[in-house]
Amino acid sequence: MQKQKGFTLIELAIVMIIIGLLIGVGVSLLPGLINQQKYTQNQSLLNQNYNAIIGFIIKNGRAPFASNNATNGVELPDTANGYFPYITVGGLQKDAYGNTFYYAVNTQLASTNSTTNFCQTLMNITKSNVNTINSPNQTISQSMPDVFVLISSGANNKLDPPNSIAPSNTIFASEQYPLSQNYDDMVKSLSIQQAIGLFCQNTINITNGTQNATNAQPTPSNSCISCEKIFCQVPPPFIESCGEFFCDCP
Repeated sequence: MQKQKGFTLIELAIVMIIIGLLIGVGVSLLPGLINQQKYTQNQSLLNQNYNAIIGFIIKNGRAPFASNNATNGVELPDTANGYFPYITVGGLQKDAYGNTFYYAVNTQLASTNSTTNFCQTLMNITKSNVNTINSPNQTISQSMPDVFVLISSGANNKLDPPNSIAPSNTIFASEQYPLSQNYDDMVKSLSIQQAIGLFCQNTINITNGTQNATNAQPTPSNSCISCEKIFCQVPPPFIESCGEFFCDCP
């Protein structure tokens, strides 16, 4: 019988070196893959809470106030900067990194009591206590007035400037604010102009350049067309509750 030729020590050594190199590459890539997974998961959680706030506004004709407590999740009247009122809104308390979401709201728009009043207030706002900037070089004069800002503190587990829930703070980072070694927060905000288009487009009659709001609370139908018209203006893909119906945005 012919003897089978085995591997030489040199060949075995080469194989072990290759395996070691592959393991080393895999281990070096693992933290990056985990970070990317966390980032993607966090974006999804942020979007869910954003949509919960949109649903709250549609139902109540106002935005929710902030909570002053990181754990109770209940809005506190007249509180502009604080924590996300996840119980009041019906959202999620913590981000993918285990931290409570932060939240700031325009107090005028958290004090309305109907869609009509909300839209009238939106169109008459000249100054907001919640504004966002796209870069560190922008000033308040270049900022965008917002209805609310929802913030995850990111992987470093702390709010990074300009984000702060100090009562005096009125400037926050926008979604376009660049990530850096000193900034890793994730933000979702709704500007005044976006809100007018989202909630008041069908309630505005333009007559001689004057905008008048009429009460037109969205009414869901079996096809949920009105709900899709609202929610599908928010970046897809989302499946959102609209009364007893659900909308599958394309």
